[in-house]
Amino acid sequence: MDQIIRDSARVKRSEPPASGAEGGRGHVLVIYNPIAGQRRYALFSSVIERLKAHGVEVTVLETGARGDAEAFARHARQHSLMKAANAPDAVVAAGGDGTINEVVNGMSGGELPLAILPLGTANVLAAEIGLKVKAEAIADTIWRGPAIDAHTGDVNGHRFTLMAGVGLDADVVANVNTRVKARLGKGAYALTTLSELVSYKPHYYRVAINGHTYKAASVVVAKAHYYGGTFICAPDARLDAQILHVCLFERAGRWNAVRYAANMMMGRLPTTAGYRIIQTRSVSIWAEEGAYSGDPVQADGDIVTNLPASISLPSQPLKLVVPRGAGLQRPLSSDQFSSA
Repeated sequence: MDQIIRDSARVKRSEPPASGAEGGRGHVLVIYNPIAGQRRYALFSSVIERLKAHGVEVTVLETGARGDAEAFARHARQHSLMKAANAPDAVVAAGGDGTINEVVNGMSGGELPLAILPLGTANVLAAEIGLKVKAEAIADTIWRGPAIDAHTGDVNGHRFTLMAGVGLDADVVANVNTRVKARLGKGAYALTTLSELVSYKPHYYRVAINGHTYKAASVVVAKAHYYGGTFICAPDARLDAQILHVCLFERAGRWNAVRYAANMMMGRLPTTAGYRIIQTRSVSIWAEEGAYSGDPVQADGDIVTNLPASISLPSQPLKLVVPRGAGLQRPLSSDQFSSA
């Protein structure tokens, strides 16, 4: 692990605080994705400075390649389990939802809490826990926010906090251009969606839930009720509940894909014809017989595996740091969820 840190990251450590951290966390490890943070470096810097002002010792590890964030988080978890002298009080994932997902997968099990410093395009997890994307709110949450038991999902051995999906949304994630995404943010997904619709060919998946088999053109398995920002896909899904919400888009074709997207943007998706949500603790998804079986599966906005997919709830929850006084049952209003 020390070799990974030397080769793949620059390590920055603040001077130890002279008099503790005033009742909050005394030492945090920040796993920072500088690519995701390019557009919001001022926010990142401001949060770090505010933490230091509270007397928090801050260690920053910058990722250099895919997989670094997971490796750093796993190393921190091991130090925490061994109660090592230099173990942090919390790990902070600084990046987009994809970076956060990597860190989540490195911290599976254990009591070390995870806090987030949202620097991405959509920042869905921040919206889900009621975290304003403002330096003061983020720093205060990292410093002294409570840690809840967040129940993640698992798809083919890969954990997710928000959702896993197959079909059109996974195809968009698989084909979005990273350079265009860096320039346009959410606009890159809109452009890729239009491109995918032009070449769209109707196909279906089989979905096994609670002893029954369903047919759907796209499937989203939700652990959180927000999707793609603050759009609502599964209104009753919550991080602190041990339930998966399987969202079935039952009708195929370009027109139906546009209809589903339009109703989601207008907040009407849950009542849209041809859309249903089924609650369960496990679900299996595979391609229709005779169809290509290796379709991509996205989780928290990154492609992580291919069909067939087995999705379930791991036994051990994630300790997730949330804002003080946050209520996961209360969604953010559009004016609360804004950039710094």
